[in-house]
Parts: sequence; structure tokens; C-alpha cells
Amino acid sequence: MAQLGLDAVDTQRWPINDLASPAGIAMLNTLREELGRDGWCTLPSFLTAAALARLAGEAEALSGRAWPGIDRATPYYGKIDPDLPADLPDDHPRCRTSPRNMAQVAYDQIPGDNALRHLYQSQVMPDFLAAVLEPPPFFPMACPYQVVNISVMNDSGSQNWHFDGAQFSTTLMLQKPEQGGVFECVPQLRSRGDQNYAGVGRVMDGDRSGVVPVEVDARTLMIFRGELSLHRVSPVAGPRKRLLVIFHYDTTPGLMGPHVVNQALYGPRVERQT
Repeated sequence: MAQLGLDAVDTQRWPINDLASPAGIAMLNTLREELGRDGWCTLPSFLTAAALARLAGEAEALSGRAWPGIDRATPYYGKIDPDLPADLPDDHPRCRTSPRNMAQVAYDQIPGDNALRHLYQSQVMPDFLAAVLEPPPFFPMACPYQVVNISVMNDSGSQNWHFDGAQFSTTLMLQKPEQGGVFECVPQLRSRGDQNYAGVGRVMDGDRSGVVPVEVDARTLMIFRGELSLHRVSPVAGPRKRLLVIFHYDTTPGLMGPHVVNQALYGPRVERQT
């Protein structure tokens, strides 16, 4: 049985189940400081070694079910800026694409007894995230596809430069590739009042002066605010897959993912199942 849940977490190092303790308070203060300074915080060795072996093995076994989705995308995934004219030039960042070579295992493809489901469903996780991010309470999504995903990148896999649409993302690295597959970020490249299209264009042209590589080892949980920070995953090299779990929570109970997004991410079977 894969009844891991909270048992998968090294709670001696990361007391996410005891936030009011002195160790829990110190942990939260450190993570909030990192998040405020960098836009992300990491929890190395978040998983126990035994849990990593189980979770990585299960993810590897499921990786063949992953759907590749779209192969190129803009930093905005097609979202329109109402302040701009409709006939933008091809070299405008809203029109420019970069390669996206990754596949995703959807939540409905993950067996019910899988350890990843139990870890996600632990109430401790959303309570911990709310304590770090300090917004209203978080709730699990109700979407049958987006709740928990496994991102799979094979040799030459990558993710395009983009901004996130969600307030934050929570990821768990299960397996690093031999080379590449590095999370790269340009912190706070845009703001609520300034899209900074010139800056986005420079990054897409290859300007790396503001790019920060973030090495994330296996067993590491990462909390990231990606709405304003341009980011990508650099190309993977070598036969070992990059396996990353994405947990989706939201401040709205029972949230469903848009059908058009689910089709693009998880393939034509989504259409057949509706």
C-alpha cells in the first residue's frame, strides 16, 4: 500500500505538522524571508529517503502515460493584453514563442492508492502553504486532471519562458536528469502596472544578465511566486528523465480547470470523457 501521506515528509527537519512549535515558527520565518526576498523558497530533503524511492519509482512507472501537449508557447500562453492593439507585430513578446518539450501525467491517470495522492490530500499541506504565503486558507482543487500532475522531461525536454497565471506554484522534485533541466528565473521582471515587454523581449533574445539559475535537488519542495517573474526549465540532456510533481491548491473551494486548458495539456481523451 502507498499510504504515505505525511509519513513521506521529514518532519524532524521540516515540522510542517507542528507550526506553532519553536522549530515550526523558526521554519516559517525563514521560508517567509526567502519568499519575500527571492520570490521562491526551497525545502531541501523535504521527503525522507525511503519516500523518495517510493515516489520516484511510482512516477517513473506512470511516465509512459504522460501527454506531450503543445510544443511551443508564448510567455503568456495566448492570453491577450486588452491595453494593446489586436494586430501586434510578430516580434512582440505576446506573439513570440519558445520551445516547450514536456509531457504531463494528469491526476485521473494516477492510481487511487498512489503515494502522491495521499501526500496531496493531507490537510497539513494546505495549512502549511497558507502559513508560509499568509493568504486566506487553501483548498484542494476539484478538477479531475489538474490536482496533481507529474511533469516528465526526456532527453532534450524543456519548458518555455513564461509567467504563471496562478498566485503561486508548489513543486516536488523526484528525479534530476544527468545534465540540464535547470529552473531559471528572472525575478520580478514585470509588475502589476508595467508589463515590461522590452525586458521580456531581451530575455527571449538571449540576454542572460538577469537570469538566476535555481538548482533544485531530488527530495526538494519548492514554493514559487511566478506571476511577475519570467521563468523556464533549460533543456535536459541524457537518458535519465526529469520528474517533477506539481501540486495545485487554490483559495477557492472546488475550483475546476478550464476545459480548453485541460484539452491542451492532457490530450484528446479529455474531450472524449466529457
